[in-house]
Amino acid sequence: MKHLALLLLILSLSSCSRYKQANDIIDKAEAIVSHHPDSALLLLQSIHEPEALTDSLRAKFWLVNGQAHYNCNRSTAEDSLLKYALDYYKEHNDIVRTTQAYKLFAQHLWWKGDRAGAANLLHEGMETARAAQDTACTLQLLHSIITQSTGDENFEDAVKYLKELLATDRNAPGTYITYNMLGIAYYYLQQKDSSLCYLQKAYEAVNQPDYDLNSWGLVSRNYADILSDFGEHRKAIDIQREVLRRYLAANDKFASLSYSSLGRYYLNIHQMDSARYYMQMSKETYSPYIAQDLSLSNYYLIQNTLMQYISTNQFLIKDVTLFSNRMFEDYLNREKVIAEKNESKRVLEQRNLRLSIAKQQEQMLLIIVLLAVVLAAVLVAFYIQRRKKLLEEKEEELDTLKHLWADVEKTNNENDQFFKKILLQQMGIIRMVATNPTPHNQEFLSQMKRITQEDIPTDDLLVWEDLYKVIDSIYDNFYTHVLTRFGNVLNERELQLCCLLKANFSTKEISVVTQQSVRTVYQRKTTIRQKLNMDEKEDIADFLSR
Repeated sequence: MKHLALLLLILSLSSCSRYKQANDIIDKAEAIVSHHPDSALLLLQSIHEPEALTDSLRAKFWLVNGQAHYNCNRSTAEDSLLKYALDYYKEHNDIVRTTQAYKLFAQHLWWKGDRAGAANLLHEGMETARAAQDTACTLQLLHSIITQSTGDENFEDAVKYLKELLATDRNAPGTYITYNMLGIAYYYLQQKDSSLCYLQKAYEAVNQPDYDLNSWGLVSRNYADILSDFGEHRKAIDIQREVLRRYLAANDKFASLSYSSLGRYYLNIHQMDSARYYMQMSKETYSPYIAQDLSLSNYYLIQNTLMQYISTNQFLIKDVTLFSNRMFEDYLNREKVIAEKNESKRVLEQRNLRLSIAKQQEQMLLIIVLLAVVLAAVLVAFYIQRRKKLLEEKEEELDTLKHLWADVEKTNNENDQFFKKILLQQMGIIRMVATNPTPHNQEFLSQMKRITQEDIPTDDLLVWEDLYKVIDSIYDNFYTHVLTRFGNVLNERELQLCCLLKANFSTKEISVVTQQSVRTVYQRKTTIRQKLNMDEKEDIADFLSR
């Protein structure tokens, strides 16, 4: 039992240690996932067999893993186990992580092409957050709904939810972003007044000393671009020149964008010299950051191609071809990455399947071993307990027999002495004493030999035919008398009990010599009294001797 307990303790401590280590890693990854998602992914990859973790750890692992993919702008199409995390946190009423799981699993569905499912999931999450009266979680899901609506070019829904966001969080520090997005959404809906109204609000909100250049520049460029598209070119030029001035003063990488926008404004008002100047300046300040963005590169290509046509009356295919080649290479690279990822996924699934089977086999073997150990321990314990009980019973019997033998030596009734001596001889008491060869028992054996003056057979059992004769001989034909009167009423066992009672055996002594329990002896005595119509406490031997 001690070995089993030690084994179970070792297994328990091993599991606890492994789970604690995994929990520490996941906590570290969660702490850095917002700012360092790549590092968070590396930490998570150090956990082998995340599917073998406890329910809580498994849910947290897949949640942080999905968040890391999202923050790295990676596809979440393979993060299907975010559904497990979502179900777990919903069941455990963790509204913060439930909200996060709703957002990430919706992103998973969006990547898989199920945009309707993604939208439904985000709305379900938002209702859950509202029911919990958690404003922060409600706003988080609102932002996700708005982002998806804009990405799907569903600007009517975008306007609806942006206004709901404003009503919920009107005094938030980032309200200017909501104003900016509303202005852009109305722009695509070609609602000039509403678009410019919200863009003006966004511009006024960020046109403050405490706002950083990136935030101010983004809102200001959007406002100027849309002003120009709605025909308010002069106002657009004034705002964009101020943006350019600040970019140049800060040596900012976005200066090229301001140059390009100004070129487009002047092109719209047919001031070609100014347009050419700003387009040329845009080329000279073209940054690697912008070159890596295909959408910006495409914008530059279109604008340059248009300027070339206006200047030369020719449409050259060279730049278009180069850009198309670049787009095709990018497509091939993405397809290659997808293929490699799918192959890695297939290999990983096979590996996980093998590991899962191996783990199940190990667990089954461990269960079998544990069951075998437990069963062996139970059997050993039962054997020890049984042996102990038997030894205690034998010791008690031996003690009773010793007292009985002592009575044989002490009693003044020669008849009782003679019968008891004969009975003890028949029982093979020598054998019983010999099985415990202590000095005291050896002395007891010597005493018996001195009394009988001969060796007592050790293999004999009680021979009642002989004992009945002894009873008749020393107790005035007691057995024959009882048999004659009550032989048709009492059975053999009951007749034997009557003889023992006549010889003055106690209930305990009778139990020992007949190998019956004390309870059984009492029950037989009660049965005899009932059969003979005796009183409950009347002496059986006296009754039968009358």
